[in-house]
Amino acid sequence: MRIVSALALLLLALLAVPSFLLFAALQPDPLVTAAGGMRHDNISRIKGLVKQNDPRQFGNGEIHTLEIVGPDLNLLLASVLPLPRRQGIQVALEDGEASVLYTLALPANPLGQYLNISARLRQDNSLPALQQLQFGDTAVPTWLVSPLLAAADRWLRDQSAEYEDARSALREIRLQPDAIQIVYQWQTGLAERLQATGRELLLSPAERERIVTYYAELVRQSRLLDGATTSLDRLLQPLFELAQQRSARGTDPGAENRGLLLALGVALSGHSPEHLVGKPDGAALPAGVPLNLVLRGRQDLALHFAISAAISAGGGSALADSIGIFKEMDDSRGGSGFSFADLLADRAGVAMAEVAMGKNAGALQAYMAGNLRESGYMPGFDKLPEGLMELEFRHRYEDLDSATYALVDSEIARRISSCTIHRPGFGQAR
Repeated sequence: MRIVSALALLLLALLAVPSFLLFAALQPDPLVTAAGGMRHDNISRIKGLVKQNDPRQFGNGEIHTLEIVGPDLNLLLASVLPLPRRQGIQVALEDGEASVLYTLALPANPLGQYLNISARLRQDNSLPALQQLQFGDTAVPTWLVSPLLAAADRWLRDQSAEYEDARSALREIRLQPDAIQIVYQWQTGLAERLQATGRELLLSPAERERIVTYYAELVRQSRLLDGATTSLDRLLQPLFELAQQRSARGTDPGAENRGLLLALGVALSGHSPEHLVGKPDGAALPAGVPLNLVLRGRQDLALHFAISAAISAGGGSALADSIGIFKEMDDSRGGSGFSFADLLADRAGVAMAEVAMGKNAGALQAYMAGNLRESGYMPGFDKLPEGLMELEFRHRYEDLDSATYALVDSEIARRISSCTIHRPGFGQAR
């Protein structure tokens, strides 16, 4: 009986500790506030990082060092964080140390509006070690956390060959005063294995089936166009009609719409869906045909819209927004120039993806499958500045945090909100 009582107390303690820590993390004020937007100075550094760490130029066994400065690290984390409007993360780097702050905004409740967690890391040989962990103002002893982290590391090594390979490739993580340095040994084939594992983790078999289904329908519809230039509506209408039919058989409308947008983005970017779903077990995927689709009369706007919607569906709206802004700012350094019209199409694609996977997913299917009009989801771009080179952009807008840029950004938001699918009561009237 004493043994049973002791086990019951132990189980109760194991259940009570996480509950206590989550309660302790609830606070009235956030640890992390909204981060500033991307500035012009970020562009060359990020572009340089991508070029320097392109795996296509690496030989097997080569040692490389990836250095990311603090602002770029925080920008990257903010871009990939799910639920960006409710979550925030910020890393402050020092010599041999780093502090990590995390905030999650909660629905209204009497206990606390924000869940705050903080951690402090210290350089320990080749890798940082946890020095302090806090839930709100409550510190958790490292002697309690460290064994759990070690056990998780051992479990992952046993369960995932890719994790073991990645850990063996990682040589050192250095915490510098203003940057983090990651030293790794490139292994041929590791990226492909990690990509395959990522597909399995991020896309279920049902999700991969949806992407293949919508891609096949997209190919069928594109063949009917026979290469003719036509509005993106001509493709969206039958795709959403198929989504509506599948949802009527009991599937989740948001999941159907996600598969549709991912297939559309892949097709318009010129890639095969095998990047997302892998090679099919049975029949090969149908070969695509050239697409000459326009939005508001321009092919570039159709591409921006569809690809941003796909990125948002797959990785979140913050990631899609950041990629769209990065592309336009990079263009201002010698490409086609910064275009607020392109940025409008990016944001419109992100906004539609949010509706497509939200509470009005079914209403969007009904609207898009019906008497569809471009103005219902993509506003006009008249009088928006385009073709701005870097010096002109700096002169007129300074950077993405400036008041002058905010005026144009708010106009873009106003135009998108005036579209039918974003008006108040859109889902209620249908």
